[in-house]
Amino acid sequence: MRRGHWFGPLCVTTRCGKEQGKGDGPRRFARVSAALTAVILIMASGCGIINPGKPLWIVKTDPDEKYWLVKDVSVTPGSSYMSKKEFDHNINPVVNIIFTPKNEKNHYVAETVWLDPMGQEYRTIRTTHDIQQEGKKSIDRRHISDGTPRMHTVPTKALYDHKPGLWTVKLYLDSELARKLEFSVR
Repeated sequence: MRRGHWFGPLCVTTRCGKEQGKGDGPRRFARVSAALTAVILIMASGCGIINPGKPLWIVKTDPDEKYWLVKDVSVTPGSSYMSKKEFDHNINPVVNIIFTPKNEKNHYVAETVWLDPMGQEYRTIRTTHDIQQEGKKSIDRRHISDGTPRMHTVPTKALYDHKPGLWTVKLYLDSELARKLEFSVR
């Protein structure tokens, strides 16, 4: 038995005893024409029609940064990992830098240097982390095999009162520059 063509309404041959082209022809023609229209649009416009934007997982660092020292680092307005670039002193009470060291040592020093828009040092926060001492203080570390999230905080109002604009925070682990992040305070 001869099979029908894919032309929808033009198909009048029979298949399995049913006549083609009367009931499903217009629907099939609509589906085929919609698919063809989509293909033509994509071919005509190129990749401009589908633009996912800049990949978020690709972060460019300066040559002097030893980015491999930290697993994750972000500047946030609260305790979440939602990274932010602009901080309003009336809305965001604090600016946090949250970081997770990679291959965390038993004893290390984490230091953040906060630079104002003119490049002058505003504040330095230095903390010494000793994992064995933390274990003695009953800090549960069983589920933190990839490193412990750490946080340094500065009030947004203090940064704004000093000088609004584009601020820089540098993260050092054992005196080695791990990352340099910029954010604005308004």
